[in-house]
Amino acid sequence: MGELLGIPEWLALTLFIAAFFVVLGTVAWRNTNRQIERTLGKRNNLTREEFIMKMTPDVTSETSGFLWDSAMSYLEVLKQEITPHPDDHLVDDLPIDDEEWSMDWPREWAERKSFHESNLPDWPEDWAVTIRNYGRWLDMCPATD
Repeated sequence: MGELLGIPEWLALTLFIAAFFVVLGTVAWRNTNRQIERTLGKRNNLTREEFIMKMTPDVTSETSGFLWDSAMSYLEVLKQEITPHPDDHLVDDLPIDDEEWSMDWPREWAERKSFHESNLPDWPEDWAVTIRNYGRWLDMCPATD
């Protein structure tokens, strides 16, 4: 490939790899922006207080606050103009890495509540993976004093 371009082979390979990562990053950025636009087209952003109030019928305020803080810490790092909503689907609506909410958040919650994460209940099979249901699931965890 380098011979065709009149440059050393190592440089051609480096340029090809760099171009691949630029294209990959551009596609990921575009997909994230589309996801956010689609989500914001369905609902408005909430403040922390509005979020907790909307979660209140189903989820404790402590759990709601934890979910808000956890989601916002990830969204703020991504510099996205979106806040969580109780009815957001964690896979489809928010650009949050699934390892964050599937592994890190339960571990952090268990540490906060002083129990081992292996004591988390199983996820109810008929529940959609929304933030509200996630909060309900966290509230099912062992009670601590």
